[in-house]
Amino acid sequence: MLEVHAPHQTVHSWKDFLIHIAAISIGLLIALGLEATVEWAHHRHQAQHALELLQQEFARNRVAVENNMRSGDLGERNHRAALAVLQRLRSRALRPDDRLIFVRKFSPLSSAAWKVVHESGAAAYIRYELLAQYGEIYEAQQRINDGAMSVYADLQRATAVLNTETEDQSRTEEDRIQNEAENTDARLALRSADSRPEAAENAINLRLSGNPDLARLTPAQIDRLELGFQQAITDDRRLHRNYVNLKALYAVLAR
Repeated sequence: MLEVHAPHQTVHSWKDFLIHIAAISIGLLIALGLEATVEWAHHRHQAQHALELLQQEFARNRVAVENNMRSGDLGERNHRAALAVLQRLRSRALRPDDRLIFVRKFSPLSSAAWKVVHESGAAAYIRYELLAQYGEIYEAQQRINDGAMSVYADLQRATAVLNTETEDQSRTEEDRIQNEAENTDARLALRSADSRPEAAENAINLRLSGNPDLARLTPAQIDRLELGFQQAITDDRRLHRNYVNLKALYAVLAR
């Protein structure tokens, strides 16, 4: 807090008074200038720290995007293969090795840093144009998270008719997916997008999907499964377009 003290000597003339006022004014201006400089430096540090947090989060999300795109493309191929299996099942031409793979890997895109930046007030000190770019990217990332959940929801409803039995019958499909994600997220975050062979990933997807007896399915259940996989493929295509759009936004920000 700034304090102004009375003069220590008696003011005898207007000249002394004006000199005293001028000294006080100059002192106040200097003090206010120093206070503004300190506050500006603090806000600049806040903004810089906020941008560093966002950049670190984007680096992790970009790795997740590459891995998710690869896993999503693999998942779409599995869904199309599942339709072929169901068609063979319907025509009584099921092969001994025919399986339905409906579990897939997905790492949610994080927005923790974005929330911290806003809750701390640091967003107010970031240039508006740059903040708007970040905001557009986070909205695109949220659409991807929502889209991935839509795929899971469609498949979960459709594959409920399988009553899949695995080693742990009490574990739901979501539990199995989450367990696999927890086991692999740490490794995937440190690897490039093509470092984990598709065959290894699909082997995990196959194991987690279980091995139900497809021959016991009724025509109505087959219809339900077909509709579920068809909807999942539609969601897959929409999700892929969202990934492409997000990568374009990443590229603009990186310029």
